[in-house]
Amino acid sequence: MIKTIALLKRKPGLSREEFVEHYEDVHVPLIMKHSTGLNKYVRNHILALAESEEAEYDCITELWYEDMEAFKSSVNVWGTEAGKVIINDENRFIDRSKIVFFMVDERVSD
Repeated sequence: MIKTIALLKRKPGLSREEFVEHYEDVHVPLIMKHSTGLNKYVRNHILALAESEEAEYDCITELWYEDMEAFKSSVNVWGTEAGKVIINDENRFIDRSKIVFFMVDERVSD
């Protein structure tokens, strides 16, 4: 399995609630419709530890692919009309200049 992680920050002026609502109700269905090779898609919406704290990021998104070929297939969507639809939607609620993206080697201890 190939696992990637994206750190996402909401656009300035958007509340946390608006960000989560748009992500879950609008963006997730777009990703599920247009992404190829995606096995698992998890959003970890960050909660502030204290009432007055603002987290550096609003969501840690995890995406799993069967193998490198599936990951590359998914990346290739960005150059298509479907990819443009996804990017246009991201521009509505994500500060794309703050996105941090990783491919990781997950290790799990039981």
